Amino acid sequence: MDVLLDRQRLRDARDTLTNAENAFNDASKINDSLESAIDTPHGKSSLRDRVGWFESNWSGNREDLTEMIANVREGLSSILSGWDQWEEDASAQLEQMGSEGGN
Repeated sequence: MDVLLDRQRLRDARDTLTNAENAFNDASKINDSLESAIDTPHGKSSLRDRVGWFESNWSGNREDLTEMIANVREGLSSILSGWDQWEEDASAQLEQMGSEGGN
């Protein structure tokens, strides 16, 4: 039985998930900067308050999504590590078999 596994695509997916996780983690910092930049135009804070409200409501969802992304990323990393180790072990066994057969 042949097993075809495109490990490069899995690595790319893992890297994309890492970038998404980092972006989600950085989102709250961006929001803090945004609130400061908005300040109180014309003495009104309603826009800044809405940005703060959005951040508060989105924060819980973002944390859940970040956790899910991290779980998938860790799963991909485990799959890649397992296959890399299997390939290394299989290669060593084939080398050993070849050197024993050549004697």
